[in-house]
Amino acid sequence: MKPCATCGIQPEEGATRCRLCESPLGEALAPMLVEGRYEVQSTLGRGQQGMVYLARDLGLGRLVALKVLHAAGAGVPAGASRLQREAAALAAVRSDHVAQVYAFGAHQETFFLAMEYVEGRNLDALVAEHAAHKEYIPTHRGLTILRQLAEGLTCLHAAGIVHRDVKPSNVMIEQGTGRTVLLDLGLARSLVQPVDPRLSFVGTPAYMAPEAILGEDASQIAGHTDVYSLACTAFELFTGEPPFSFGTIPETLAHQMWDAPPRLSSRRPELAFLDPVIERALSKDPNARYQTCAELIAAVDEVCAAWPRLQRSGDVDTLTEAPSLRLMVIDDDEVFSEFAAGACALALPGIALDLVCASSGLEALQSAARSRPDVVVLDYDMPLLDGLETLSYLRAMPGGHGSQVMLVSSNMRHLPKWRFAAMGVTDFLEKPVDLEEFADTLGEVAGRAFAHRSRFERARPT
Repeated sequence: MKPCATCGIQPEEGATRCRLCESPLGEALAPMLVEGRYEVQSTLGRGQQGMVYLARDLGLGRLVALKVLHAAGAGVPAGASRLQREAAALAAVRSDHVAQVYAFGAHQETFFLAMEYVEGRNLDALVAEHAAHKEYIPTHRGLTILRQLAEGLTCLHAAGIVHRDVKPSNVMIEQGTGRTVLLDLGLARSLVQPVDPRLSFVGTPAYMAPEAILGEDASQIAGHTDVYSLACTAFELFTGEPPFSFGTIPETLAHQMWDAPPRLSSRRPELAFLDPVIERALSKDPNARYQTCAELIAAVDEVCAAWPRLQRSGDVDTLTEAPSLRLMVIDDDEVFSEFAAGACALALPGIALDLVCASSGLEALQSAARSRPDVVVLDYDMPLLDGLETLSYLRAMPGGHGSQVMLVSSNMRHLPKWRFAAMGVTDFLEKPVDLEEFADTLGEVAGRAFAHRSRFERARPT
């Protein structure tokens, strides 16, 4: 097999993810260069309209996701020009929660899009993994993911783009940050030119709005269409399965068209407060739904206000350029906190550390609301708010997906690492911690923090 494109290590035969960095290995390919710049390294996915490759941008030295349309679709009259217009609109979208488009161009007899490559795991896999453990993604974390998806879709809609295929498998949770990123940006409509719109529809049956299934009036496909799909995705995020999913595609489409959706509370009674919001978002009549994702999230925030544990911090977090690294140690063990504080100073020589030690999750969140940490050393076993809950609230804060986290625990064997995957955590240390191992891990985490800060600064408008 071909070495991992991210770290270069040789994988084991038959492996699908790198054993060192957990990057997807994809399918090894013969050498292929697109536009003399993008060196294709492996296959990430394939569909009816095209292929998605992992490629390296030789000019900038970064990995990209390269979408290459099948030649048959690219040759349809006017298809390429519509794709180019949509690519230009997508390139203007600036959101942390939408995969960025870098370039559009011709390749042999077809066309390609170079897009941001988001390393991580998709929401579909995370939901399935929680279900396999007979667990749900924590409610607070699920609400944060829902808000970030809605934010990304709002930016797309502002650019005049309807995604039309919002579903868990098109949502990535970024490794290291927990950032929620919307992928596969609805370009399918530019790949074909149907003769009769009633003979074609775009989307995935379990997440399709009734007007998308009918396909009789293109003007009916608008932001409210994505609201429906987002509600189906939210239903699966909270319950482990979509509201409508049956044995065959015709059955699923029929239920989407005519059946009232089940209530969230029928699967999870504790989520009854969300019932009216999801029920309205899943209305069969497009005009009865929330017309925008912003309206949906405003409704979610309103009902969450009655549940104090789900209220979001009202403090505004502003990132400013600073020469120091803000580092937070969250642990109720004073001895370990002192050890960690000293080890941080030793591990990062030459870096001005703004170090904060918090003895509880609540104290940490109060401090983070004033100034978000770049790096967090987080204990798992703490009273009131454990490490999982604390991190969930931190990720929900403005800019909270930028904090790089290393988690420590004295009971690593029983630590539910799979639950932390939903928040992008991949670095774990067991107490008692070896100083050299702590320093090495912290160095890697701090490096990612500086890289994230640099990316954020480049993305800020000047």
